[in-house]
Parts: sequence; C-alpha cells; structure tokens
Amino acid sequence: MSFIYIASKLFTYVVLSPLIFIILFLIASFYVKKFRIFFVAVALSFYALSISYVSNILLLPLEKPYNKVLEQNNSVNAVVVLSGESIEGSANIPIASDAYKRAMWGLMIAKSQNLPLLFSGAGLEIYTEADAFLDSMKEIKNNLHVDMPISSTLTLGSFSLHVENRSLDTYQNAKFSKKAFENIGIDRPVVYLVTSAFHMKRSIVLYKYFGFEVIPAATSFRLDNRAEEVGILSFVPKFGALNNSYTALHEYAGLLSLVLRGII
Repeated sequence: MSFIYIASKLFTYVVLSPLIFIILFLIASFYVKKFRIFFVAVALSFYALSISYVSNILLLPLEKPYNKVLEQNNSVNAVVVLSGESIEGSANIPIASDAYKRAMWGLMIAKSQNLPLLFSGAGLEIYTEADAFLDSMKEIKNNLHVDMPISSTLTLGSFSLHVENRSLDTYQNAKFSKKAFENIGIDRPVVYLVTSAFHMKRSIVLYKYFGFEVIPAATSFRLDNRAEEVGILSFVPKFGALNNSYTALHEYAGLLSLVLRGII
C-alpha cells in the first residue's frame, strides 16, 4: 500500500469529513473556559450524529416496516407518487435523485398493473416539481419509446399520468390528491403510495387522515440489510451518516408536529 494512498485516505477521513469540525470544537473548548461545556457538548453531539451507528438507529424505525416486496391488490384505484426536489436547467432528467427513484418506482407499478399515476407536488420554485416530472417522462417517451399518456384528470382502469401541481408539503399532497379523486367521484380512494422509505410513516398518517386507504410502496431506501451490523466503521464520522441523521430527525419533528396538531 503506497504512501500516497494512505495519505489520501487520512486526508479524506480527517479533512473531508465531519471529524475536522469535531476536532475544532474540542480545541475551542480548551480556550473558552466560560463555554467549555457547550463546545464539548456540541462536539459530542456532532460526532454522534455523524456516525452510522447512530444514524442507523434513527432511520431503522422509519424504514424497516416498509422494506418488503409490494403485494398486488386488485382493489387499488391508482398510484400516488409524492414529489421531491427538481433541478431546473439540468441537461436531462430534471427531477432530483430521491424524486427520480419515487417517479420510476411509481411508473413501474402503474405500468405493470395498468393503473393511473398521480404525481403530487409543486414546491416553491417557478419551475415546479410537477414540471420536472413531466419533462422527465417526455425524455423517457422519446428515448425509450414508452407510451406516456398524460391526462388532465384521473382516468381509472388504464395507465395514464396526471399531476397535482399546487401542494407545497406532505399535508397539501394529501389534501389536493384527495380533491383529484373527489373530482371523479371517489370519496375513499385505495392507492399505492410511493415515497422515500424514511418519509413513508408520516405520509401514511396524512393520507389516511384525508380518507385514503393506503398500501405503502416505499423506495429510495437509505439503509441496507447490513444496517444493524456494528463494526469499526460504524463509529467513523461521515457526512453521509450526518445527512441520514438530519433526515431522520426531520421526519421525527414532522411526526411530532402532527401529534401537536391532533392529526395523530
């Protein structure tokens, strides 16, 4: 193993990882006596949230219940796909990574089971997430020659694409999705709900709150089957683990807000 290889790995683990910030907070604690406890607490918290051992513990309750093979249900009316971020101006596929996985999984379910697909979400930008979805579907149609019939209203009993382009959050996703079904005379829709695994628990709560019968069809998993295994690398700070911890805490905060609002 060459010296350059070892040096590059050390540089990656120390300088290009959360470890550098943890070290800086600990160093600061030695020079600022009045706030020493605060800086040490921040360093320890930052370290904990940056290791996969902790991020896995946080994500497992959110993802594990939905990590299963989708079972076909003949009573399903449609597939509902929740949006994610978009990337305006990208050369191709303008929906971002999580949203792309959601869209592709929803598309596969809808196409294979001959169901309409409702893509729900706008976001805060002028170029909406729904716009990004439709542009991405056009690219699939043009390059893979897959028929992508787009309908202004939901058409039951056949594969078609429909977008809901007003919602700004998951609550509005559920609210405006319900209106789309009410417009065609369905008061209690039965749907495959497609979203990222970490986001599924909160999404199910809200869709059930608005009168949906939900069959979860999770995708974009952050954890694999080794998530519960513990090794040395489980305690090495990484930005990926920090991002997973942030994602999980964001979901727990969202669930708490539903409790405070009386939805749960």
